[in-house]
Amino acid sequence: MTGGRCELDAVIIGSGFSGSLLARILCTRGWRVVLVDRGQHPRFAVGESTTPIADLLLAELASTYQLQDVAPLACYGKWKQHSPHITCGLKRGFSYYQHERGLPFSDDDQHSRSWLVAASSEDYWSDTHWLRSSVDQFFVGGAVAAGVSLRERTQVIAAEFCARRQRWTLQLQSDEEKSGRCEPLQCRWLIDASGGAEVVSRLVGNPRDDDCMLTRTQAVWGHFEGVSDFRPQAAAGDPFAGDHSAQHHLTGDGWCWMLRMDNGITSVGLVQPADSAGQHERRSADNAVSLRQRLADWPELSELMRQAVLVAPPGGLQSSSRLSRCRRRAAGAGWILLPQSCGFVDPLHSTGIAHSLSGVSRIAAALLTEETQSCSAMLQQYASDVPAEIYWIDQLVAACYSALPSFSAFQAACALYFLAAIGFEQTLVGHSGGSGWGAGFLQCCDMDLREIVQQAGRSLQECSSSADKLEWAGWLRQRISTRDTAGLLDPANRNRVAHTAAPKHAAFWS
Repeated sequence: MTGGRCELDAVIIGSGFSGSLLARILCTRGWRVVLVDRGQHPRFAVGESTTPIADLLLAELASTYQLQDVAPLACYGKWKQHSPHITCGLKRGFSYYQHERGLPFSDDDQHSRSWLVAASSEDYWSDTHWLRSSVDQFFVGGAVAAGVSLRERTQVIAAEFCARRQRWTLQLQSDEEKSGRCEPLQCRWLIDASGGAEVVSRLVGNPRDDDCMLTRTQAVWGHFEGVSDFRPQAAAGDPFAGDHSAQHHLTGDGWCWMLRMDNGITSVGLVQPADSAGQHERRSADNAVSLRQRLADWPELSELMRQAVLVAPPGGLQSSSRLSRCRRRAAGAGWILLPQSCGFVDPLHSTGIAHSLSGVSRIAAALLTEETQSCSAMLQQYASDVPAEIYWIDQLVAACYSALPSFSAFQAACALYFLAAIGFEQTLVGHSGGSGWGAGFLQCCDMDLREIVQQAGRSLQECSSSADKLEWAGWLRQRISTRDTAGLLDPANRNRVAHTAAPKHAAFWS
């Protein structure tokens, strides 16, 4: 204590999995860390679907910082074997189904209205869906056990940075404090893991820089019990069951997600083009009715939800206005943003958990380096890299929405994301450490791939009919043929794709 003020190394705002994991890592290396959150665990949260990238990053963090209890969460089999008390769901890959308004879902032997992209060859090494209330509570518990001081139901209400001393003076206020009393703290680093609350950016004047973002969607979501199993026609011989995946039910200009947990809860959300703020406000008064009304146009989805009962969040379904956002920088003098606090695009490609873990990896590596100049250089690079990564994800996602309602064009656009993901997975399998990723997160610095994506996006904008989009899909199939080693768009695979990146166990559990 100095002058009645607690001297700390870091204050981290937000006790979700990424903030808690970073706090724990720093604390195990001798840092004095306070974790501040305006809420209290356990609590509802979305952003539940992992990918091979997320699993590889989590395994790498567990290995680097000797987090033995975290390592099993990097694949489904080890999770169920070692941590069955933490709720998850089996995710063998991504599944996509094209629904027609007013008609039950139907498919044919060529699977012309469905697409399954496997991420693993067996359940044991599969990805997972996270029940965030359970998973986040596990991570925050690990942080507290490591020595992190947790302040729940508490907010940072004022912050001042002294450039000469390289110190923050913060004022914290908890819900229990009376008469406006505040707790003063001093710290070297202020780190934002608050996600969409964007607390630190508001405190330091880090401006929004998202006018140029291409993806303009909004969503309504919640957790349900009693969602029926999805058993589509022509499913014989599929590499995995649709229920064991991140389900994407395409509904014309948008889509419905369904992520099933092992305890009977299913995360359900509907993503559509963003409306005006006024329309969003009118809809948010009764989101449950609104969701069921909108799904009524799609008989298969309506039937899946017929007996479903909302169980979370407590106040009813949550909704958003425009989802996409981005701040100008991800770090500055004495402050750092986790990726989800810097920006977000859309849930389409399940990039959220992976991007967050990539931030934990890079921030920890920078802060724990022993050389001040190296730390500064790494954080300067991070500050510009993260917004660039958000814009890269935006390009990959926006092309998919532009391709709708053509299923063939949508597949072709999604293939661009999978090319980026497979390339980055291969980088992670062959590399350890939170820096030097060559072509960057999700290959965002792969100039050849960037040129393909930009060219594809421009030419797609010129398509004015379904026939144009079908022709565009054929052009893109040829354009990426030499890179499509997984056969994502190979007609011979009949829309059933085996993943070809090196298996996770080859890198971490052999």
